[in-house]
Amino acid sequence: MIMGKEKILPIIAMTVLLIGIFSTIYVHANQIEKNSIKINGQEFTLDQLFSIGVMRVIETDEGEKTGVALDDLITMVGVGCTQCQEYTIKAKDGYQQTVNWEILQTGILTDYGRVYFPDAAHTFWVRNVIEIEVK
Repeated sequence: MIMGKEKILPIIAMTVLLIGIFSTIYVHANQIEKNSIKINGQEFTLDQLFSIGVMRVIETDEGEKTGVALDDLITMVGVGCTQCQEYTIKAKDGYQQTVNWEILQTGILTDYGRVYFPDAAHTFWVRNVIEIEVK
């Protein structure tokens, strides 16, 4: 009886280990890897956005943050009647927030793809931005 337990425990341990390995491979294979951000239907790299945008420093409750001004980016990509639109900022993981022009004017996009708004709740701060949709 003891021999049976000694043989089955390693098999169970290897099975659990293999399930873990295959689960990790599956999750990583299905993640979207994007090095660009779509704004109003146009694709840009972060480097492009930082070369065309105006840099802004804002003060948040987490300290100073530096990035490119979101209102400047929206104007640069040719959005007409900026005050008439709403802007949905979408993250790689599916998280999204919709803001109006007043809030967007205070925001920045950092060089690591995060959006900050100094006077808005942290729920409006979006990490790993992949798109800013104009509605």
